[in-house]
Amino acid sequence: MSLIVEGDLNPLSSSNILIKYANDTNLLVPEHTDSTLNQEFTHICDWARQNKMRINITKTNELVFHRPHPTKFDMACALDGIVQEHVAKLLGVFFSDKLGFED
Repeated sequence: MSLIVEGDLNPLSSSNILIKYANDTNLLVPEHTDSTLNQEFTHICDWARQNKMRINITKTNELVFHRPHPTKFDMACALDGIVQEHVAKLLGVFFSDKLGFED
């Protein structure tokens, strides 16, 4: 039996936040940061590969929070192979890309 601890998995930028709970890892990347979402995701994939783990792409989603005003928002391009959702469930709580609670 082997145990892999994500204690050494950290974001590239101190502006970005990794939230780890059991077998879930969530990455928060603000609009203005010195390390892009793409760079952070590549870093996580490299970490997983070095630790002989796989990222389950079918369970990987991207949620972009934004203001509901359509003229003040440019939707970021989705990560390659990752589905960009409008609503995501995290630890039983539903989050909307518009930060609403209608879902």
